[in-house]
This record gives sequence, C-alpha cells and structure tokens, in this order.
Amino acid sequence: MNYRTAKLLSETNYSGAGTKQIPITVKDIISRIIIAWRTSPSKHGMDSYPHADITKIELLDGSEVLHSLNGGENQALCIYDRKVPTMQHGQHMMGNSQYSVFGIDFGRFLHDPDLAFDPTQFENPQLNITYNSALSDTGVTSGNLEVWAEMFDEKSVSPRGFLSAREIKDFSISAAAVYDYVDMPVDMVIRKILVQGYRSAYEPWYQVMQARLNEDGDKRVVFDWDLEDYHRVMKSQGPAIEEQLIALIGAATKTYYVTPTDYWMTMQGALRSTYGDVSFGGTNRGGSVAITCASGSGGVNCLAHGYLPNHVFEFPFGDQQDQADWYDVTKLGSLQLRVKTGSGTSGNIRTIVQQVRTY
Repeated sequence: MNYRTAKLLSETNYSGAGTKQIPITVKDIISRIIIAWRTSPSKHGMDSYPHADITKIELLDGSEVLHSLNGGENQALCIYDRKVPTMQHGQHMMGNSQYSVFGIDFGRFLHDPDLAFDPTQFENPQLNITYNSALSDTGVTSGNLEVWAEMFDEKSVSPRGFLSAREIKDFSISAAAVYDYVDMPVDMVIRKILVQGYRSAYEPWYQVMQARLNEDGDKRVVFDWDLEDYHRVMKSQGPAIEEQLIALIGAATKTYYVTPTDYWMTMQGALRSTYGDVSFGGTNRGGSVAITCASGSGGVNCLAHGYLPNHVFEFPFGDQQDQADWYDVTKLGSLQLRVKTGSGTSGNIRTIVQQVRTY
C-alpha cells in the first residue's frame, strides 16, 4: 500500500473554549493533515461563520512556527490551493450536525512526493488547535474535534521541503482610505500571498480596497491592484465557490453564514415542505444571508454561488505546480505590501504568506 490515513485524534468532545495540543508522534512522511469540527446547532439561524469556532491552527516545533492561521484563513488557503468549491458540509439545522473541515497541505497536491512534512526532521512537532464552540452559534456549549494524517506508507519518497503558511500581520481598521504597510519575509521562496478584508456581513473590499507589492523600496512594483477590479479579473482564472445551505426556517427571518463573500454572491433555494414560499432578504453581503419562510416553518435546501472564500483575495506567483516558477525573494533586501483601507471604519486586514521551507 503506497498510502495510508492515520488517526492523530479520535473524535472527542470539548466544552467551551480551549486549545487541544496534539504531539506528532508518527514517523512516516505526511502529505496532508485533515481537521474536522462538529457542533449541534441550538437554534434556527446562526451568529457567525462556521469557521469562526476554530480560532487558531498551529503546527509548531518548540518555538518555531511551521503553520499558523485562523480557521477562515486556513479554509480559504485550502480552497484556493485545491480548487474545491467549499470546506463546509452546509447542514445548519437545529439539533443536527454542523460540520466543517480544515487542513494543512504540505504539498502542491495530495501525495506530492517532492513537498511533504517529514516529522523526523524536527525535535518535537506539535499541532495546536484552538476552538470556541459558542461563536458560530452562541447557544452551543461544546464541539467535537477529529484529526487525521494522509501519509506515505510503502512508497518511498524524499521530499526536499514542505509548504508553510502563516499570518504575517493583523491590522485593525479605524478609518477609511488610509494606508498600512506590511514587511513581508524574504527568507524563503514565496508561492502565494493572501489578503483578507474581514468584517462580518461585508464584502472584503469594504475593508481593503487596494494592494500594492514592491521590492527594495519601490525599485520594482510587482503588482498594484484596485481589489474590486482584481476580483472581477480573477473570475476568469479560477472556479467559483459553491456551497450547500440546508436549514429549518421559522416564519421569522433568520440569518445564515456561508463561505463566498463577494457583493454579488447568489443564493438559490427551495422549500422541502408545504408551508409556502421562501425569500432571501437584503443583499447577502459578505456571506451573510437572511432567509424567511412565508408561514409556519419549513426545511429549505439552498445553494450559495460566489467568490472570495472567507473574505480572502489570492495573489499566486507563477505556475502553482512548477516550483521553479515561484517568487524567489531570497536575493531581495526588502519586500513590502501596501494596503489601503476601503470605505469601512472597522474590521480587519490580514496578510498571509505561503512559503517553501526546505530541509
């Protein structure tokens, strides 16, 4: 057998908020870590995005950070890398399972022989998952966590390194149309940069409207984008996000949260009962959806279609499957990202980098 899936953590229930520390004791080479989080909604409607319950995913070796992202950033990176439609199961019915998946991809694709995580190269690798069960649904008191590793088994590989992703800066917005500067790392080759403009129920360019990357004090400008235009251009270069939303709706309007967050995210739905029409109120901005059942209550099956997973823009460098084509910044003196806030006066701008770490 060339590959196997190993259980790093059996499904375990955790109450409230905390951090689960999982030592990586396996010795075989790991291509991907899979993390699943399951809760049982306490009510109709949601209070935030499903990914909000996972507030940090870290892979550490002592004090050295090998991966560090929050749940929304982590899912967005997986969606862009894998070209998948979503990381959510999409079932948000009271008393049923709301199930979210997260992951750490060490290679360009599953079972990449050249880029993978070799635990024997480190002293004490440890996966830390920080959770809060009462964020997506404030009435939930616990959640179930489960973790697997997709590993090489009988197939012998000698990876030269792995993909490492981490948040570089989290900038809290206090005013519109102002600049912030992010010093990017130049110690390792960069595969892509992600920029998140986060505020619940707002499209990401409401928080961040421009992004400009320059080398060595403006000696060379790598890109300079109006981000709403960039979003329009990138529709021609990547797949849309599509996600189920399965819910039980009462006569009152209920709010739900989905992965696509662009302004024109589209929601289609149909009732699974005979209680009348279902309507979608408002503009569905930023992945927030208001759903109303005409009378009584009814189950509804919906499909969300849009872009910009979890408020995140992707800036890939070169052919994402060709390592020689990525952005070699190691000869630069400095690399700086300049972002400009949008028309909003609250929220966050977060910058994420995915690099190649060699052994």
